[in-house]
Amino acid sequence: MIVEKIIPLALLAGSLASFVGYKSWQVAKARKENEKLNEQNHQLQTEKAVAEAQVKNYEVRKKYEENISRSSRDSILDQLQQNGDLRGDE
Repeated sequence: MIVEKIIPLALLAGSLASFVGYKSWQVAKARKENEKLNEQNHQLQTEKAVAEAQVKNYEVRKKYEENISRSSRDSILDQLQQNGDLRGDE
């Protein structure tokens, strides 16, 4: 009689231990995947920041180049003279 009660309990305990082990393995696997995705996300954010900085620098450089190409020598001299920054007019 005792053996008949112990065998089902042993099977139940073994099944429960197997289930807990399987779930623990799944959780560990999910944590590793999460860590991998977080690292990938951080790398992509860094790359995005670099790309945005490059775009901004390009736009600023383009703006300065447009301003320089629009300015002639005479207009630059006139602006310097109006601001009192031109040497030799003293």
